[in-house]
Amino acid sequence: MRATPGNTAAPTGNTGARLQRWLGKRYPVIIDVIVIAGLWQFSTLFLPPIVAPSLKNIGIAVFDIFSEPQNLLSLVTTGARIFIALIIAFVGGTTLGLLMGALDGVRRYVKPILYVAQGIPGLSWVVFAVIWFSQAELRIGFVLVIITLPAFALYIDSAVRAVNLDLLQLAQAFRASRLQRFRMVVLPAIVPEILSAWTVNLGNGVRVAVVAELMGSTVGVGFQLLQAQSVFNMAGAIAWTLSLVALLLLYQGIIILAEHRLLAWRPKGEIQ
Repeated sequence: MRATPGNTAAPTGNTGARLQRWLGKRYPVIIDVIVIAGLWQFSTLFLPPIVAPSLKNIGIAVFDIFSEPQNLLSLVTTGARIFIALIIAFVGGTTLGLLMGALDGVRRYVKPILYVAQGIPGLSWVVFAVIWFSQAELRIGFVLVIITLPAFALYIDSAVRAVNLDLLQLAQAFRASRLQRFRMVVLPAIVPEILSAWTVNLGNGVRVAVVAELMGSTVGVGFQLLQAQSVFNMAGAIAWTLSLVALLLLYQGIIILAEHRLLAWRPKGEIQ
């Protein structure tokens, strides 16, 4: 069939509409970034560069991070440390959460320990790790896992406890096995809480990783921030902080994509 002018223009119109919707959702963020950047640049007129470097110098420092292999290695190393540690914490936390959700005896003994672990400041765990472990990677991994694992376990325990009993009884009435009940009833019900736990722990992991890397690591964003502080390089410190924020946004973007795929059954208004 021959294409008509209307059919030819339709994709362009759809693309323009999607772009407008995308910009509309992010309009407040764009305005906030412009205002903050403008106020920062204005402050450079009255403050010395060591306190408030110009946006140009910050931009150059950011470019150096992503253009120099050694600097990019530090960013990738921090990202890998966070990812591996969160995977380990997720596996351990999921196991504990499922056991607590299914067995009251396990829940009574394990939950207080998780609360105590959550109450210990991250800096204390860093000090403990420095005393207990000689290798920097073990220190960083231990601190990341011990701080993020309790959140995974508590989120999943709460989700398992909230599963609708009517659905479980219905599955049991249809003679579904334990594995089938878990796969078809429990797992879909706890997926939203699992994604929420990942979102929370990503933020915690990024913050804790930087603190942990200050203790003995010779590569990573935390080490680079320490180097910038030692020579009073404020532009470099801000650039490394922004790179860390970009890493967090990348991971959060992956979580959002997973949320849209795994929770596609939800009404559109429930998935942001």
